[in-house]
This record gives sequence, structure tokens and C-alpha cells, in this order.
Amino acid sequence: MNNSLVPIIVPATITDYNTVQNMARFYVYDRTEFMRWECPENGMFECIDFKHYFVDNDKKAFLIKVENELAGFILLDKECLLTKEIDWNIGEFFILAKFQGKGVALKVIELIFKMYSGKWSVAVMPENIKALKFWRKAIILAAGNKFTEIFKTEKELKTSDNPDPYAMNIFTFEIVI
Repeated sequence: MNNSLVPIIVPATITDYNTVQNMARFYVYDRTEFMRWECPENGMFECIDFKHYFVDNDKKAFLIKVENELAGFILLDKECLLTKEIDWNIGEFFILAKFQGKGVALKVIELIFKMYSGKWSVAVMPENIKALKFWRKAIILAAGNKFTEIFKTEKELKTSDNPDPYAMNIFTFEIVI
């Protein structure tokens, strides 16, 4: 990693909600390559409302900064697509393009895993090859080869709460501090 790009993770509060929601437009834009979303007529991508990460005690929101500049966000929850027996799930993770490919994301994940031990999960769309490679590397660095990766189709993930899901590769692993 470029030593000049050292990220810090800052716990986000409700006052940071709009900042994260604004960055989420870019998160959505980045994901349009792999998703069925179309560009809205007004040209402004919208993201689902992330407010629950700021008000629910079982969820955590963090801003990511590099040299006091916003570099992204990471949102944690306890909602695994495979099992209820997890402590943490990477709900959403976004690094601005300026900081991608420079080791920032990997360092952020290393920091998060040092903050929260336990059983983890991460779900990744199989079409997002870059993300799959990243998560395999990050998980192996943190948990060794002690992880599972299971592919689930849209049909397998369809529920009344999620009537139009995407296929996912779902990782589960344990982090021991």
C-alpha cells in the first residue's frame, strides 16, 4: 500500500447520515455495471435509505477518511443471507474512485476486523469480479483459509422481503482478535 494513503475509520453519527447518503449516489453509479438499474431521467442516481444504519443499535456506520478527506463509508449489520448465526455482516462498503486500487480498502477491512471479532458474512454479486477477488484476498488475510463461499441464485434468495434479489456469492468466516 502507498504509505501516504493511510485510511482512518470514523464512527458516523446521525449528523453524518446525509454525507453517507450523498456518497451512496456514487456507490449506486459504480454498481450499475452489474445491476439492472437504469439512469433516472433527472440523471441523479438514488440509493436505498441508509438511515437505519444510524438509528438501529444493532448496526454501525463509519466514514472512511484519508488525510482528512472523505474516501468512502462502511456499514455493518447482522443480516446474513445464509444464517442467523453471525455477529457482523458487511452491509455496504464503498471507496471513492480516487482511492480505489491503492490499498485503502484492504486497510479499512483490516481495521474493521480488528475492531469487531466474531462470525462475519459478506455477500458479493458474482458479476463483480473485482469485488470477489478483493473479498477473497481480504478474508484470507484476516481468517486464513477458514471461510466458506457459497453461491446462491436469485431464486434461492427470493423472499417476501426481497422479491427481486440478485445472485450472490456469500462468504462466512470468523475473526478472532
